[in-house]
Amino acid sequence: MTQSGPPGSGTPGYGTPGYGTPGNAPPPTDLPPEVDSAAEEGPPASLGEQIGRTRSSFMRLVQAHIALLRAEISEIMGEVKVLATQAGAILAMALFTATMLYVGGFLFLGEWLFGSIGWGFAHGVLFGVAIIINVAFMMLGARGSSLVLAFVLAVGLTVAIALLCGSNVAYNAAAGTATGLAQPLGTPGVVALLGGIIIGIVLFTLLFARAGGRNGAIAGFFLGAILGALVGWLIAGAPWTWPPAVGFAITIGLIAWSMLAALLALPGLNPEERFSKLYPRQSIESFEETRTFLEEQWASRRPKLGKS
Repeated sequence: MTQSGPPGSGTPGYGTPGYGTPGNAPPPTDLPPEVDSAAEEGPPASLGEQIGRTRSSFMRLVQAHIALLRAEISEIMGEVKVLATQAGAILAMALFTATMLYVGGFLFLGEWLFGSIGWGFAHGVLFGVAIIINVAFMMLGARGSSLVLAFVLAVGLTVAIALLCGSNVAYNAAAGTATGLAQPLGTPGVVALLGGIIIGIVLFTLLFARAGGRNGAIAGFFLGAILGALVGWLIAGAPWTWPPAVGFAITIGLIAWSMLAALLALPGLNPEERFSKLYPRQSIESFEETRTFLEEQWASRRPKLGKS
């Protein structure tokens, strides 16, 4: 005979206390696998089994946290790769833009100020070389005062050459001197050539003697004669206009900056002192002291060990 009734009246299948008891509908089966397996195991038979189940549950919990951490780290690394790629693209474009500004800037200034991009190209190359040389001497331990003095002298030389060429003072002086001389000396170019040789010999001999002594003075004599002849002829051998005169002066000043930096910095260089901080001197000295102490102790106690 089938019973029927409202919910809560004790009729099976309507959520009464008898729901899920033997002979009625089974309990829900949508629980996690760990809960199902734990429920199927039944109550622990002993204290050791209870400890084992607790340990297993704890390990499953730890493994779940580790799996979650790995998943998050994998996601974070993916984001890091995307950010690194974007940062690399930004850096590459920044370097490219800086190169364009450096090269294009010098070329533009050369054409705009001095009438030719050739001046801009020469100035850009010589400026880069001068910076490299100065930074290299700074790495080797050159005194900052020497490098600053080289820069100041180069600036003064640049201004002097610009005034001499732009105002044609040097050319006018050479032309006036040439009028009183016989041929073939009676031309401004020859007078400028000879004057440049004399001035170049004096300057380079003194500078190279300071850096290299007698041998340096001999090298400076010949180098000064060659460079002095060339520069003297360029400065006073023909009349100038202001734009190329200033461009030429800047070129000579940049060359002089590099040379003066080398000549003034070389005598005071001490690479050993500069790079001494890269040598673990204290650790090695401490190790040597410890080894010496241990050797002394061994030498003093070894005879006693033999007697015993």
